[in-house]
Amino acid sequence: MPYKNRLHFALAFPCILALLFVIFLAYPNISAAGENAVVSVNVANVRSGPGTGNAVTGQVSRGDSLPVLGQADGWYQVNTPNGRTGWIAGWLVAVNTTATPAPTTPGVPSTGEPQSSVQVATVTGSVVNVRSGPGTGNAVTGQVNQGNSLPVLGQADGWYHVNTPNGGTGWIAGWLVSLQSAPPEQPATPTEPVTPGQTVNPVDENPGKVDQDPDSGKASQSGRALSLNVSQSGSKTKTTVLASAPIEYTSFFLSNPDRLVVDLKGITPGDLPSSKVVNSSTVKQIRVGYYQRDPDVTRLVFELLGGAQYEALLSSDRKTLTLQTYIPDLSRAYRGKIIAIDAGHGGSETGAMGKGGTREKEVNLDIAKRVARLLEAKGAKVVMTRSSDSYVGLYERTDKANNANADVFISIHMNANENRSYGGTSTYIYSGYGSARENARIQESSRLAHYVQAELLRSLNLRDAGVREANFAVLRTSDMPAILAEVAFISNAAEEKLMGTDSFRNKAAEAIVRGIGIYFAEKRSA
Repeated sequence: MPYKNRLHFALAFPCILALLFVIFLAYPNISAAGENAVVSVNVANVRSGPGTGNAVTGQVSRGDSLPVLGQADGWYQVNTPNGRTGWIAGWLVAVNTTATPAPTTPGVPSTGEPQSSVQVATVTGSVVNVRSGPGTGNAVTGQVNQGNSLPVLGQADGWYHVNTPNGGTGWIAGWLVSLQSAPPEQPATPTEPVTPGQTVNPVDENPGKVDQDPDSGKASQSGRALSLNVSQSGSKTKTTVLASAPIEYTSFFLSNPDRLVVDLKGITPGDLPSSKVVNSSTVKQIRVGYYQRDPDVTRLVFELLGGAQYEALLSSDRKTLTLQTYIPDLSRAYRGKIIAIDAGHGGSETGAMGKGGTREKEVNLDIAKRVARLLEAKGAKVVMTRSSDSYVGLYERTDKANNANADVFISIHMNANENRSYGGTSTYIYSGYGSARENARIQESSRLAHYVQAELLRSLNLRDAGVREANFAVLRTSDMPAILAEVAFISNAAEEKLMGTDSFRNKAAEAIVRGIGIYFAEKRSA
């Protein structure tokens, strides 16, 4: 192209881009025409753009039907009831087509109009997490059990937005349920009058404060915890909480020391003691607190022992929550498993270097060899992506694992940061989402990462830098569940010093091996 023509094109190109941008704003998504986003939560924010980083410009309420103008990054651009436009998160709405009042695909029930049939997701996994959004990167808000039938509100990226047995809503992985049609559910007629401490359709309110539930038009109020009972059977400890109203709960682990935290939403502490000494093989004691008012939240804190895991189960009336803590049996967890161990960097690729001269590639390889020896002693077959100080390409590493049909892929690294005061342990999984098969692999990677991260924290007593997502090549190109453990910060003087000790390297290797074992021993999914 002659110089003058190139110059004219260069000057015109920004104008062309601007024109295309204006066209995009005017017609953000033609395919969205005729669709409505029906709000499926009590209150949802409307924002100035697609993402939580944008300003809140208003709010909408459950049942509001908002014409869809376009969509981006899992968010919908909508017309709001006050005549303005804005963006709303896709996981807070169910999208349907105005021309089809009774669709036969997920995304139906939301308006309250009679439906000839609705979609129901029946749980096929043993214990499955319910999340705040569509994807493993979203917070776990509860669990459902095999056989639970969940009315479908919508779908996105291979995930289903569902009503949960405890009366809430959330997202569940599509590969852990089977879909079927069910007749519309008729409103329940209470057989007994509502009495203090009892509710027909529970909402989170202060003790004694009775409001109208906007979904049912019936009076509702917070329930009370009535009892906390603990029993032991062998290596298992069972804790049962009985409440006067249906329970909605969330749970999570804390480390250093190990604790299981369970929040009971819409429940006041009632008659529960402030603490209960247990001294079993898995629980030292249970502490109870009135964590929050308006809405009410009762918090239970289990002080755990011995690397305990847990299972949770709600009764059919959701007024009894049973939590069972136990030590996983790892005796046969490793047998016959093919485990790919990747020592990060190597050869000409040194990796990060500490101020004291410690080279990441050497620490990675030494810990990887210790992991391999421990795994082989427990009956696993180990595939090392490198077993010496040699350079191995990123894709060559995952090729070795894929060709060996490895069950899991573990990449071992040390972290670094320009801020040398920064330290801690983190574990990464692949950040992408795609087909149901890919999502299933990411889901399993998340389980594996959480177990390994928890064991590293228990053993090393470093800061919890979390389970994170990244687009690392070894995570993206592995066919099997894959994680990358950043064991500690080589840029941190104190942690670099630890890396030079046999004790630290042994503890890190043992923790990684335990985390892998727990992953294989556990039958829970998602």
